[in-house]
Amino acid sequence: MKPYIVGLTGQSGAGKTTVCDVFKSLGFHIINADLISKDITENKKACIAELQAAFGEEYIDNGILNRRKLGSLVFDNRDELDKLMSITFPYILDDINSRISKIGSNELVLIDAPTLFESGLNKRCDKIVSVIANKDLRLARIVKRDKISKIEAEKRFSSQFPEKFFRENSDCLIVNNSSESELIEKAVLTAKNIKEIYHGNKGKTKE
Repeated sequence: MKPYIVGLTGQSGAGKTTVCDVFKSLGFHIINADLISKDITENKKACIAELQAAFGEEYIDNGILNRRKLGSLVFDNRDELDKLMSITFPYILDDINSRISKIGSNELVLIDAPTLFESGLNKRCDKIVSVIANKDLRLARIVKRDKISKIEAEKRFSSQFPEKFFRENSDCLIVNNSSESELIEKAVLTAKNIKEIYHGNKGKTKE
């Protein structure tokens, strides 16, 4: 058997990090696509060279991608965002596939990926969990967390799928419109349900 792969995605500011921490505490191997992306744009020279050629030297600082500066360009420009994703996704996917190949065949894996669908990673997943929340709540959380303006936060939202998309394309949906403790309870229930389903299926034999 291959590892059982769960994809975690959702809207910015919905509480995905908290949900990821819960899954980790319950024994899931965590693969964080954002951290991989950050590492690639800081240390993968081939990727950085492609980004410099595509966007210009002004977005590269001392050989490292200035993610915030480039973000201000791509978040409200679909063509530029698509260009960025076409360059970085192959590197990110290669890294993720390499990590999965090193995980035991009977293990549970959570891929934490804001762009799970855009990258095609959803096709690798046995189950998809999405976290959503009301826009006003997400806006307040993002502004406070990342110390950005409401306008910058709105730009991020405009580049992402709407709530309807996640409702229609997820196996499990976690709605975070209340307290963190309630979110944790929902995440624990979701993770435990997935583990029960996985272990139940693992015990079945084909006729």
